[in-house]
Amino acid sequence: MTYSYSHKVKGILCGVLISASQFAISQDIQTLNIDSCYAMARRNYPAIKQFALIEQSKEFTISNANKSYLPQVSVTAIGGFIGGLPSTSGETQTSDFQVIGVGQITQPIWDGGATRTQKDIASTVADVDEASVEVALYSLRQRVNQIYFGILLLDEQKKQLDTLRKNLNRTLSNVKLSMESGFAYQSDVDEVNAEVLRVEQNIIATRFTRSGYLEMLSHLTGQRLLESTVLQTPSTAQTQSLWVKGRPELNLYSSQQRLIEFQSNMNKVSNMPKLSLMGFATFIEPGISLGPSTISNVWVGGISLSWNTGNLYKTSNNRQLDKIQMARINNQQEVFTFNNTLEQKQSNSEIEKQKAIVSKDKEIVQLKEKITQSYRLKYKNGLASMSDLLTIIYKESESRNEKSLHEVQLLLALYNFNTISGN
Repeated sequence: MTYSYSHKVKGILCGVLISASQFAISQDIQTLNIDSCYAMARRNYPAIKQFALIEQSKEFTISNANKSYLPQVSVTAIGGFIGGLPSTSGETQTSDFQVIGVGQITQPIWDGGATRTQKDIASTVADVDEASVEVALYSLRQRVNQIYFGILLLDEQKKQLDTLRKNLNRTLSNVKLSMESGFAYQSDVDEVNAEVLRVEQNIIATRFTRSGYLEMLSHLTGQRLLESTVLQTPSTAQTQSLWVKGRPELNLYSSQQRLIEFQSNMNKVSNMPKLSLMGFATFIEPGISLGPSTISNVWVGGISLSWNTGNLYKTSNNRQLDKIQMARINNQQEVFTFNNTLEQKQSNSEIEKQKAIVSKDKEIVQLKEKITQSYRLKYKNGLASMSDLLTIIYKESESRNEKSLHEVQLLLALYNFNTISGN
């Protein structure tokens, strides 16, 4: 007789291919719940370091934008000859080699809103980057779900195997007594012994599989998890996670849309004139002779108004490019929402299916228990063989195992729905 539990759990245990080589060890964890696993996985994931780097980058960029209101100084030195200067006779002349120094200081007064817009862009770029990191971190939930509920399923499988071993050992004791009384054969004892050993093999396999899953969860959370670590089974009433509200992808799209709006504002700002206080001075050595007088320095102070019209030619195209970028992001959000709604419908259908299945499990187990009791009596009265009794015992154990499997699958379906919907 052969019996295997492995085919019952492939749906949950497949697809988890996370490396469990080296992981951070901080302390031994004895009891865990799924929300603490979410939080630890988030803190342990390398991408979490991006938040500090993004914040630092934003601060430096905004600081640079604020410095645009500091006085701007430029100094230029020129050595050469000055030609075309009038002489006292009315003829032009060329000077000897001269050194000319030009100095200018400008204090911006109004830049058309460029500084404010640059700071808005810097902050929004940081929001986009942070939202992208949140999307990556959110994907950890699905990994945690698969591993966490995989371990819960293995724990339930171990419980059912222990119960089956207990029932077989009880049967073995009864058969030995019957053999001593002459009502059973040694072959019956051997048959039960073989099945006890087979169950013990399955217990060993389950223990090693669970150990491997714990190593994967250790790697994911950055915590040292012992074989004695207990994972709490959440109830169906506690499926609202403490992670985040709403899918981070939606926040990413929103940040990208704001960024395009601020970039569009920068196109408008580029067309605005700039107002500044300006000081200008020149130094010429030797001075330039202009008849009875010599010029060696000139200075000018006042208000400067500048207007660069070069961007005006690009305004129309830039406006169209902004519209195209906004349309692309809107389309990406529309596609995500469409696919996400489809996933929610599929996940909700899975939940309803598992609920319907679970509702029948308890009744099935009760019936299997009655059948087993009946066959024990039949075997005792010589109306059933040991092989028949063992088959019935296995069927009872299988019904219990399926009940546990369906309960874990229901929990997994509920948590997958929360992950998909962003709750």
